[in-house]
Amino acid sequence: MQRGVDEPLVASSPFWALLALLRREPGMGWLPHGLGGCRGSRAAGGVEAGSREGAAGELHRVPEKHPLGPWPLKSLLLLEDSRDSHLWQVYYEGLKNFLAFREGMFLSAVWPIPVDQVREFLVVMESQDLPPTKIIMYMEGLSFISRMVDLPDPLQDPVICHMISRLKHRTGPSNDKYSPVTIEVLRSLLGTLESVCSCPYECILFRAMFTVAFFGALRIEEMVANHQNTALPELLYLSDLQLTEGSANLCLHTSHMGQERFLIQLRLSREMWVCPVEALRIYVAARPQGEGPLFVHSDGMAVTKREFLTVFRRALGLAGLPPNQYGVHSFWLGTVVTAVSHGYSHEAVNRIARWW
Repeated sequence: MQRGVDEPLVASSPFWALLALLRREPGMGWLPHGLGGCRGSRAAGGVEAGSREGAAGELHRVPEKHPLGPWPLKSLLLLEDSRDSHLWQVYYEGLKNFLAFREGMFLSAVWPIPVDQVREFLVVMESQDLPPTKIIMYMEGLSFISRMVDLPDPLQDPVICHMISRLKHRTGPSNDKYSPVTIEVLRSLLGTLESVCSCPYECILFRAMFTVAFFGALRIEEMVANHQNTALPELLYLSDLQLTEGSANLCLHTSHMGQERFLIQLRLSREMWVCPVEALRIYVAARPQGEGPLFVHSDGMAVTKREFLTVFRRALGLAGLPPNQYGVHSFWLGTVVTAVSHGYSHEAVNRIARWW
């Protein structure tokens, strides 16, 4: 429980507990206190029991301009009645978890909530395997709270909208969890390739794809074609790769930062088994000659999304991991989660995830 929130208040009225938590935030001191002595409980008549004498002043119109209007406390009483107490409890838990996340990550306590903080909060909740419905409710709570105090809605950010949309798809019958591919999972995947792949070249190919997908935070459309003869504009080609003695540079086709193409720089790893630069060097030496998509089979045909997922899921199963809990975004998600857990700066996380 956060320090300073009254236990009886939390137990009887999560709405007023939420306000008590919010009131301690910077710039939120203007929020009215609950009616004195009643802990948010209502009498049958609709006015809080035992509160008329102690809070008569707060029920009256305030002379100065107030963000909640001339009758702030009455506005809050009506607002409390507008939603079920269970929903206020979820909103309260969401705010409490967000504030704990912010404190644990040593982030600035500012309102409006910075968009990058909400994005990182979303990624961390996903990495903790919280149910998608709960994550969505927490996000809706932060959205409602921001609008309640007349601040911008963080859920209007296009990237956050996309992330929540993806979560909503996962609340359907399939209930896929999309767990992140961590470095430990990557090591396990690479160890299965000789048993999963049909030939040595395929082992080399998918070792390069898995390591580059993780360390480069690549999206699926940048690595594979939808079908054999259908490639998205984002697909990487051999000419987009520059290999040097100690690094590999990938020049992406899409960027939200003007016309400049985004460059992903991969460095040599001390652990050669998972090194993306070494994996690319071996792969390029074995790859068929000629221009074309970066990742191709020995016959020069581009790897498709279906083929990638088939090898990925077989490798997961052989490694003793549940294939239905991983998806095409698991490598990207694993990179971002790893960056957040290692305390990377906001700027670094935004750059890795390509959140602009």
